[in-house]
Amino acid sequence: MYGALFQDRRQVLCGNAEDIAVLGRATEWLSANIERWLSHKSGFKISESYIMKLRFVNRFFKLVERCFKNHFIKPIKHRLKYELAKKYRYILRVFGKVCFIGVTGSCGKTTTTELIAAILAKEGQVRKGSHENTTIYIAKTILTVSPRHRFCVNEVSADIPGEMGKSAKLLKPQIGVVTHVGQDHYSKYRNLESTAAEKGKLVEALPVNGVAVLNADDPYVYDMRKRTRAKVVTYGLSADAIVRGECVSCAWPRPMSLDVCYAEKRLHVQTKLLGEHWAYAVLASLSTAIAAGVSLERAVQTVKTFEPMPYRMSPNETPDGVTFISDNWKSPLWTIPASLDFMRTAKAERKVVVIGSISDTPKSFYHRYKTVIRQALDIVDKIIFVGEHAYSALRARPNPEDERIMAFGTLYQLNSFLNDYLKAGDLILLKGTENVDHLQRIILSRTSDIDCWREHCEKKRFCSDCRLLHSSFVPTDEVHLS
Repeated sequence: MYGALFQDRRQVLCGNAEDIAVLGRATEWLSANIERWLSHKSGFKISESYIMKLRFVNRFFKLVERCFKNHFIKPIKHRLKYELAKKYRYILRVFGKVCFIGVTGSCGKTTTTELIAAILAKEGQVRKGSHENTTIYIAKTILTVSPRHRFCVNEVSADIPGEMGKSAKLLKPQIGVVTHVGQDHYSKYRNLESTAAEKGKLVEALPVNGVAVLNADDPYVYDMRKRTRAKVVTYGLSADAIVRGECVSCAWPRPMSLDVCYAEKRLHVQTKLLGEHWAYAVLASLSTAIAAGVSLERAVQTVKTFEPMPYRMSPNETPDGVTFISDNWKSPLWTIPASLDFMRTAKAERKVVVIGSISDTPKSFYHRYKTVIRQALDIVDKIIFVGEHAYSALRARPNPEDERIMAFGTLYQLNSFLNDYLKAGDLILLKGTENVDHLQRIILSRTSDIDCWREHCEKKRFCSDCRLLHSSFVPTDEVHLS
């Protein structure tokens, strides 16, 4: 029966997943112990080829078990959870008074979601779902909502075409927030029009008595007002925005501040966020709070105490006086100028930017690095690229002898260089993709002993929470600077 598993997936349904799992574990146990057993029999030696066959059988049944779970068990569980959440959401709509809020956009979703939740938490119990933003996680969040909650704030992703419509249909938000439309997920959408069409489905799902909170400065987002009958509240820096920001400034070590104007009111807001681009997250959050019935004055008090989200322009000062700005959650090419603008106005002894993986662009690695060099060369004292393609940046230098541009093949080598190069008063921006680069290890290594310097890790977790952080692994392949 098991030999035909890969010929017709329907035949797997005739088998028992428990049987497959038990058989796999039994084979693993047998292969681990049979040699020890037989070695006690005088004169008997088991062949190495026989042990190899047992190990092969063990790996085969592990593969069968994994395939069965991934292709049959998980989809069924997800479908059941989705349908259950859908029914429960209907019950909450009929009998409950929970206000559901959906937040989407190409960047700033998580910070905006967290900030909205922090503001609304002063008004009543809030259930939030941020960072993990796919349909199945939204379903999980809905199932944890109770009638005593006043608000449910969910980040909504459009990673896959069609996902947004499914998530919006499940969430049924009363308030929909859209931040920006950018080139994230370029491989899936190819152009901004397709991305906007997908993200706009959240706005289309709003009821007539709902509220769409839209970025007036982004033409793709602003156009979404035509796709809903709900009330529209716009925010931005333009004069046409209903909730308007003015006098935005940020010059490290002073964080971002701005004046917020709404309904003949003007309030100065001193935040703890780093970078003028966070003005949009602040304005979106305040607009949402106003739509939910919170006064502007009360909402501003929460914004003033809100801390930057980890890996999203968050400061880390080490005991030796070096300050790292961690902006290495993700690094689409189109988002890099905003981070560099922060470095432009910052005041520090020396400014250094470390660039890891750059994503969401059709450009070659050479042209990606060339674009960054052109943007950063007049802003910082040194630009350092790291990763397996980093040496393409050296070919992109305007002057082959320019020592301000460096490249390292591994993070271990880069860290060794920075240990000798950096001094008190330096400001370093880390920009990369966390699931690929794990640049946070550079910061962690300055406060504790780090043993893990794996390349191509791709674990979807923070390095500080990883059990392998103190598991010795040092790359043996040396890549010379050239």
